[in-house]
Amino acid sequence: FHAHDGTRDAQESRGLGDVYKRQVLLYSCSSSNSSDKEINISIKMDGSDSSGEVRLQKVNSDYSIELIKSANFIDNNVEFDVYNDESALYRIDILGKTSVDVILKDSDIEIMIDDKNSSFTTKILGSTDTDVLIGIGDKISNYRSEIRELNMAFIDANNEKNIQKINSIREEVSFKRNQFELSLKNYLDNVDNSLAVLVTAGYLPIGENISFWEKIYERYLPEFESNSYFKKFESDLNKLKAVSVGSIAPEIISNDTTGNPISLSSFRGKYVLLDFWAAWCRPCREENPNILKNYETFKDRGFEVFQVSLDRSRKDWVRGIKQDMLPWVNVSDLRYYQSEAAQLYNINKIPSAFLLDPSGEIIAKDTQLRGVNLYNKLQEVFN
Repeated sequence: FHAHDGTRDAQESRGLGDVYKRQVLLYSCSSSNSSDKEINISIKMDGSDSSGEVRLQKVNSDYSIELIKSANFIDNNVEFDVYNDESALYRIDILGKTSVDVILKDSDIEIMIDDKNSSFTTKILGSTDTDVLIGIGDKISNYRSEIRELNMAFIDANNEKNIQKINSIREEVSFKRNQFELSLKNYLDNVDNSLAVLVTAGYLPIGENISFWEKIYERYLPEFESNSYFKKFESDLNKLKAVSVGSIAPEIISNDTTGNPISLSSFRGKYVLLDFWAAWCRPCREENPNILKNYETFKDRGFEVFQVSLDRSRKDWVRGIKQDMLPWVNVSDLRYYQSEAAQLYNINKIPSAFLLDPSGEIIAKDTQLRGVNLYNKLQEVFN
């Protein structure tokens, strides 16, 4: 779906955008299975140049892209017959021009593309799931447009050093985000069960909306239990539930800078800030003084910090610790985002943090523990 974020060339932003950051292009020969449903995809291009190659690609549940078939326009038309054994996401890539994302289920679809004014207006018939996909995409696109305008205003305010305006814009961004999430939840709650909801879960982060996605899971389970995309969604949901507020923090055992293994559980009995950072991460380095200030304030009351570095170089890691004068435990296996601990806690951005109570239960995470929020939370728990 077309969810433009303004950070890419318009040609690049067509399609599923950010969801496919980790995509891998796989070329394969697809075999027909007589027990599968054969679906016809008819594509008509009406424009100044209705020629060129068209590729039918399947977007798998892990967001890898698999080439299924390719063909060339003949008299402005291309047709594909594909055997489909489950509701699945496909991308039709009209090379050098545009791409269209569709969900194939059990019915033929017709795609009409109008390129008379180089606008690539698209109409899709025969796929209600694709209608839902487009509906979600429109909401995301509108939200991004609003945020893009606020970002530009923020840059101007920052250049002018207008603190009042900066704070006002931040509040408006927060309000817009809350409104977008409420609107998207309402939309996803009220559409008929559709694969589109599952493949766009990344736009309403599962880890921050566990209860909402648990309801979706229960609702979709009877119909989608054997679907590969649903199984991926189920796996992601279970992993994120394990590190959500209210869960016992999974164990981490990793080496400190001297090579000694240290376990997270060895700090039971204290409130522990589990913080994921790296010496190369500027926001992490900017947050370290705030963590240090709170550590000095609350360490005598039972507060500890357990930092996990996502560095790849031991030299850089140790230098970062020394430069920021970090007195607490620091561990790392020097494997970047492939770190065992990062994988366990589903870390895809840093800084990321979790606050554990003396029993090891996660009681707060991420933005709840950033900046002044960390002090406020520690004041709350120690009082």
